[in-house]
Amino acid sequence: MDDSNKRHHVFGNPDHNLDVLIQECGSEEAAGRAIVAAVNQAYRDGSLVVDSNGRYRQVFDVGGNPVTVRGRIVGGVVRIGSAWIRPLAIEDDDV
Repeated sequence: MDDSNKRHHVFGNPDHNLDVLIQECGSEEAAGRAIVAAVNQAYRDGSLVVDSNGRYRQVFDVGGNPVTVRGRIVGGVVRIGSAWIRPLAIEDDDV
Protein backbone atom coordinates (compact mmCIF):
# COMPACT_ATOMS: atom_id res chain seq x y z
CA MET A 1 0.00 0.00 0.00
CA ASP A 2 2.37 2.66 -1.27
CA ASP A 3 -0.28 5.32 -1.93
CA SER A 4 -0.54 7.62 1.11
CA ASN A 5 -4.17 8.48 0.25
CA LYS A 6 -5.11 4.80 0.20
CA ARG A 7 -3.20 4.20 3.44
CA HIS A 8 -5.07 7.11 5.05
CA HIS A 9 -8.41 5.71 3.84
CA VAL A 10 -7.65 2.27 5.27
CA PHE A 11 -5.90 3.20 8.52
CA GLY A 12 -7.35 6.66 9.19
CA ASN A 13 -10.85 5.37 9.86
CA PRO A 14 -11.20 4.15 13.47
CA ASP A 15 -14.21 2.04 12.40
CA HIS A 16 -11.77 -0.18 10.49
CA ASN A 17 -10.43 -1.47 13.85
CA LEU A 18 -6.88 -1.88 12.57
CA ASP A 19 -5.07 -0.48 15.62
CA VAL A 20 -4.09 -3.96 16.85
CA LEU A 21 -2.53 -4.74 13.47
CA ILE A 22 -0.65 -1.43 13.42
CA GLN A 23 0.69 -2.12 16.92
CA GLU A 24 1.77 -5.65 16.02
CA CYS A 25 3.44 -4.56 12.78
CA GLY A 26 4.99 -1.40 14.22
CA SER A 27 3.54 1.14 11.77
CA GLU A 28 0.75 1.77 9.28
CA GLU A 29 3.24 1.20 6.45
CA ALA A 30 4.29 -2.19 7.80
CA ALA A 31 0.66 -3.19 8.44
CA GLY A 32 -0.18 -2.16 4.87
CA ARG A 33 2.66 -4.29 3.54
CA ALA A 34 1.43 -7.25 5.61
CA ILE A 35 -2.08 -6.90 4.17
CA VAL A 36 -0.76 -6.65 0.61
CA ALA A 37 1.49 -9.68 1.19
CA ALA A 38 -1.45 -11.77 2.44
CA VAL A 39 -3.59 -10.89 -0.59
CA ASN A 40 -0.69 -11.41 -3.01
CA GLN A 41 0.00 -14.85 -1.49
CA ALA A 42 -3.66 -15.84 -1.90
CA TYR A 43 -3.56 -14.62 -5.51
CA ARG A 44 -0.38 -16.59 -6.24
CA ASP A 45 -1.64 -19.81 -4.67
CA GLY A 46 -5.07 -19.55 -6.29
CA SER A 47 -7.12 -19.14 -3.12
CA LEU A 48 -8.18 -15.55 -3.86
CA VAL A 49 -11.83 -15.57 -4.93
CA VAL A 50 -12.21 -13.06 -7.78
CA ASP A 51 -15.39 -12.30 -9.69
CA SER A 52 -15.63 -11.83 -13.47
CA ASN A 53 -14.79 -8.12 -13.08
CA GLY A 54 -11.62 -8.81 -11.10
CA ARG A 55 -13.15 -7.81 -7.74
CA TYR A 56 -12.66 -9.65 -4.48
CA ARG A 57 -13.77 -9.39 -0.87
CA GLN A 58 -12.22 -11.93 1.41
CA VAL A 59 -10.99 -12.44 4.97
CA PHE A 60 -7.24 -13.00 5.36
CA ASP A 61 -5.15 -14.00 8.35
CA VAL A 62 -2.73 -11.12 8.79
CA GLY A 63 -0.51 -11.68 11.79
CA GLY A 64 -3.22 -13.75 13.45
CA ASN A 65 -5.89 -11.12 12.81
CA PRO A 66 -8.93 -11.75 10.57
CA VAL A 67 -8.67 -8.82 8.16
CA THR A 68 -11.40 -8.38 5.56
CA VAL A 69 -9.97 -6.92 2.36
CA ARG A 70 -11.87 -5.61 -0.63
CA GLY A 71 -10.21 -4.74 -3.91
CA ARG A 72 -9.54 -5.63 -7.53
CA ILE A 73 -7.03 -7.37 -9.71
CA VAL A 74 -5.90 -4.96 -12.44
CA GLY A 75 -3.58 -6.29 -15.14
CA GLY A 76 -2.52 -9.15 -12.87
CA VAL A 77 -1.69 -6.77 -10.00
CA VAL A 78 -3.50 -6.90 -6.67
CA ARG A 79 -5.11 -3.58 -5.70
CA ILE A 80 -6.44 -2.94 -2.20
CA GLY A 81 -9.66 -0.93 -2.01
CA SER A 82 -10.25 -1.14 1.72
CA ALA A 83 -9.44 -3.31 4.72
CA TRP A 84 -10.91 -3.73 8.17
CA ILE A 85 -11.27 -6.02 11.14
CA ARG A 86 -14.84 -6.71 12.18
CA PRO A 87 -15.54 -5.72 15.77
CA LEU A 88 -16.11 -8.58 18.16
CA ALA A 89 -19.76 -9.34 18.73
CA ILE A 90 -21.01 -8.69 22.22
CA GLU A 91 -22.45 -11.84 23.75
CA ASP A 92 -25.75 -11.55 25.64
CA ASP A 93 -23.94 -12.69 28.80
CA ASP A 94 -21.49 -9.77 28.50
CA VAL A 95 -24.22 -7.12 28.63
